[in-house]
Amino acid sequence: MSLALQWDVPESRTIAGNAVGAVAVGTALYVLGEPLGYAAAVAVGFFGLNLGTDLAEAVVGDYAGNAVFGLLVLVGTGYAATLTAPLWIPALGAALGGWFLLDGVQHLRHGVTRDEVGVPYRHEGSVLTGLPKALLVRLAEPFLLSRSP
Repeated sequence: MSLALQWDVPESRTIAGNAVGAVAVGTALYVLGEPLGYAAAVAVGFFGLNLGTDLAEAVVGDYAGNAVFGLLVLVGTGYAATLTAPLWIPALGAALGGWFLLDGVQHLRHGVTRDEVGVPYRHEGSVLTGLPKALLVRLAEPFLLSRSP
């Protein structure tokens, strides 16, 4: 009996694509004046985060990466709160991490994949009216999924 893991992710989210993204992040930090060691460490962390979320989505399901990312943001927020960070940092981190965690859990719970989202993410109208509407619909989606049968 063999256990084969099917890694079914889009072509843009391959290991090579993740590596290119990590190099871009590290290079950008280095160009902006950060030390080479720090830029390399952030690039490795970014690569690991992308690989971890891709692995979670391959094993658990679509949107599992959002749940993993949300948990990591909440852990980082808790750590920042212990460092006597300004109040807005833990508040913003809790809101952001909580939304990502809720989004991932709701999509997994209801079995909604990225291919079959309830509302297409496009805007009708001008950039000033349509884009905020599309953003609000996307932000409300985890809450709207909880009301669906």
